[in-house]
Amino acid sequence: MRLPAMSYNLMRVFEEISKTQQPELIHPSDKKYSEALEIRQQQAQKRDRFVNPLFFQARISRISSYTIRAVQNAIITGMSLQCFMSSLVARLVSRPQLIGEH
Repeated sequence: MRLPAMSYNLMRVFEEISKTQQPELIHPSDKKYSEALEIRQQQAQKRDRFVNPLFFQARISRISSYTIRAVQNAIITGMSLQCFMSSLVARLVSRPQLIGEH
């Protein structure tokens, strides 16, 4: 059980470090989540309801499949850590502009 836990934690570290290198950028999965949440908010407003504000706070994100594949490929090819982190940072996208206040 220790090996899977260590592997998971190591991948989370890689993903979180890549986010801190470019704080104005986010992972595509986070962008997709934000856009889906905005659609939920609009649908709720049409029904005179609201989405729980806790959904708009920072969330514990899953490790993206891209990060998992990138780690696997880096191990197989013997890629340096610097090249690996650069490839993760290159995958980040700009934050979506959310409508309304949350």
